[in-house]
Amino acid sequence: MEKQKKINMIDLFCGIGGLSLGFLNQGFNLLAGIDNDENLSKTFEANHRSSILIKGDIREITANYLRKIIAGKKISLIVAGIPCQSFSMSGYRIRKKERTKYDYRTYLFIEGIRLIKALRPDVVLFENVKGIASLNNGIIKNQIISDLNKLGYSVNFTILNSYDYGSCQIRERAFFLANRIGKDNIFPEPIKLKDKITVWDKIKNIKDSVPNNEKRFLTGKVLERVRLIKPGQNWKALPKKLQTKSIHSGAYGRLDPNSSCPTLTTRFDTPPVGYVTHPYEDRTLTVREGARIQGFPDNFIFYGSKSSQYKQVGNAVPIELSNALAGVIKGMIS
Repeated sequence: MEKQKKINMIDLFCGIGGLSLGFLNQGFNLLAGIDNDENLSKTFEANHRSSILIKGDIREITANYLRKIIAGKKISLIVAGIPCQSFSMSGYRIRKKERTKYDYRTYLFIEGIRLIKALRPDVVLFENVKGIASLNNGIIKNQIISDLNKLGYSVNFTILNSYDYGSCQIRERAFFLANRIGKDNIFPEPIKLKDKITVWDKIKNIKDSVPNNEKRFLTGKVLERVRLIKPGQNWKALPKKLQTKSIHSGAYGRLDPNSSCPTLTTRFDTPPVGYVTHPYEDRTLTVREGARIQGFPDNFIFYGSKSSQYKQVGNAVPIELSNALAGVIKGMIS
């Protein structure tokens, strides 16, 4: 039997390659990733040794340069995790002083459209936070769909929750799935598990020798607060004198080991941001515990400063969801 050829893909705004990892698990060939964040480049290169990382501003990368990098190979799939800070309701958009500021990242999807127009992949997958659907009454969402339609792609948009695909994390993400090969754009069906995956299922058996698992125990007033909070509780369980004015409703939340995990942020080492306190110990999650919750295998190593490692993990797409998307897209292309 003839061995099936791998499907070539490129990852725009690749970060550490979390979205691509699910596709690699399904046999895709990641030729190249593009990102301008030097802090994560070592993580990408160490974990995707057969792929090329193009370091730089996507606005300055020409299609001809990209063709040279991939040696003219046919590209069947382009994925793009468009920068989401300006669409997110958890930070940028809820700060009153920031709401009216111009943010160039809002329009970086245009660069993705430019490269898609030049490379003509069979299938395109754009990923973002669900806030993209409501930003300015959906103007960005509608523009992406319109631009892809003009290039001859049929497009479908939906919001998927990683919890429905075997993750312990409740994390909703928006996806644009488009193709120009006459196929139906089919999103993966939620999987049916007899028992849902819990936080403790993910983090209970991590050995101290596993990389990125250094623990940081809390001190001072933060420790005083955390000690009074039981699993599943947050700052509201504190006495009045210890309560905070945090804008995050789940501030100082301690994870319930027998339940799901709310969406991890890029600062899951900081109790005021939400449910990031260990179920039993008076500390926040380690980088590795967060990576486990995001679905990364233990042989995926994170590099850079500690704050950068937390950001790398928090920005990633859960691998279980990426796996599910890769499976249906592989069927479309095959």
